[in-house]
Amino acid sequence: MRNRKTMWLMIRETFSGHYRMSLLTIVIAVVSIAYIIYPFDLIPDYIPVLGWIDDAIVFYLLLWRLLIETKRYSRFKAMERRGC
Repeated sequence: MRNRKTMWLMIRETFSGHYRMSLLTIVIAVVSIAYIIYPFDLIPDYIPVLGWIDDAIVFYLLLWRLLIETKRYSRFKAMERRGC
């Protein structure tokens, strides 16, 4: 639960310009969202279960990367509080 709140705060502060995500996270987020939304997949979505598995894997990888970035953001906020 705490990571979810921290993630949303991180995303808000990224859009406001107070925090800058790593380039890798930005690229993974853009590519992942485009892959999930774009109708052409490695395994077409009209194949009932298999078509959704590749989207689920990409979504999982996106969340995994955002979790890593959230840890980085938490360190950033801790350093900010310490005044470093």
